Amino acid sequence: MLVRLQTIIGPLCLETDSGKLIRVYLPTEAPEAPPPPHNSPEEAFFTQINEYLLGQRRHFDIPVQLPARTTPSQQRILQHLAAIPYGSTATYGSLGPARAVGQVCATNPLPLIIPCHRVVPVRNAPGQYRGGTELKRFLLQIEAANHSSSLFFPLGESAMREMFPHIP
Repeated sequence: MLVRLQTIIGPLCLETDSGKLIRVYLPTEAPEAPPPPHNSPEEAFFTQINEYLLGQRRHFDIPVQLPARTTPSQQRILQHLAAIPYGSTATYGSLGPARAVGQVCATNPLPLIIPCHRVVPVRNAPGQYRGGTELKRFLLQIEAANHSSSLFFPLGESAMREMFPHIP
């Protein structure tokens, strides 16, 4: 099932199969789809994602399923990504061969849930992100604002409001 809902970062689409989340489409790639049915697992998934985006949730309780074609090497990298704590970052090279980690991040079917936005280059810059650099900075800022340790790239409130004017 493919469903779409408006969030503070723009439209997100979730694709599910048998009650498991199999793909998250970020605003830059979200296809048209109907909203989730009332009281459905998909509606509950959106609730958790919205809570995260508002800084009210640090962990997801969402059943997921990776594509069958995911290789053991990709699975290991995805496990490393999933283990990066909320409010922390890791460099591409610290998770494995930097090029392989970058490729897995670029094709991660579950961005936000498997937090590839927490992976940064060695230099003090956010690096690339499938949802765009501004979204990556925003996600890192949400986590920095709701975590005791500081992250790279602090983004001021006025800059956040300029990039995302519909944020409450």
